[in-house]
Amino acid sequence: MSANNDTAFLRMFLMILGALLAFTFVILILANIIIGAVEEERGEDPRQRAAVAERIKPVGSVNVAAADAAPAAPKSGAEVVAVACNSCHGAGVLGAPKIGDKAAWSQRMAAEGGVDGLTASAIKGKGGMPPKGGAMVSDAEIRAAIEEMLSKSGVEAGASAAAGPVETAKEMAGDAVDAAKSMAAAVMPAPAPAAAPAPAAQPAAPAADLAQGKAVYGAACFVCHGTGAAGAPKLGDKALWAPRIAQGIDVLNMNALRGKGAMPPKGGRMDIPDADVLAAVAYMVSQGQ
Repeated sequence: MSANNDTAFLRMFLMILGALLAFTFVILILANIIIGAVEEERGEDPRQRAAVAERIKPVGSVNVAAADAAPAAPKSGAEVVAVACNSCHGAGVLGAPKIGDKAAWSQRMAAEGGVDGLTASAIKGKGGMPPKGGAMVSDAEIRAAIEEMLSKSGVEAGASAAAGPVETAKEMAGDAVDAAKSMAAAVMPAPAPAAAPAPAAQPAAPAADLAQGKAVYGAACFVCHGTGAAGAPKLGDKALWAPRIAQGIDVLNMNALRGKGAMPPKGGRMDIPDADVLAAVAYMVSQGQ
């Protein structure tokens, strides 16, 4: 009798426990259905979306210029001269024909065969001048720069390098007349010169502004030349400056304006005028002598 009661109790207990488990599953299923319906109606939580975006955002980004950007307008001859040509042709560095020297430009144009020849020479580079003077410009812009320098030197850019027979004859006749005058002057005694006032003393060439050069050195050059960084000759180190000074001041000036080795043009300070850069070179040379 007792065994039957225990069996009945156990059976009843298991039935109740199973019913409770079934009821629990039904409640969970109903809760998930209700919560899902509420979230679907309310939509995604923006705060949660922002948190997820913050966690998965990339470490860095790359900005790519638009491929259809409008091309830059071509530079004028004056602009190219200011950027690329003036550093050498403004001062006549390393034999470059100086802007304003009509004779030098006329001779160079005749030797190269006119403006076309000058342009081709500038594009390829000549002597100490790198191709296109080291500037990133087009062939047409180089030609415009040459015509600009010729114009400032009083040389007609459109003049043909090869003169016709009439012009050649006129030139030969003029040379003959000049030669005859020279021979006559050599044979005939020169008349006694009349008393003339003593010529005014020519002013001496202005010395480099070492004070300005020192200021430019302190503002721009000391970064490398004060420490000898990247092989730059240290200020005051006569052993390092001696072989450079032996090259001549023109070479040093050109190297400072155009850059040399690890040093960019003007030491990376393109805002400094050429004259101030040359003054800084003169100051450092004075300290290395």
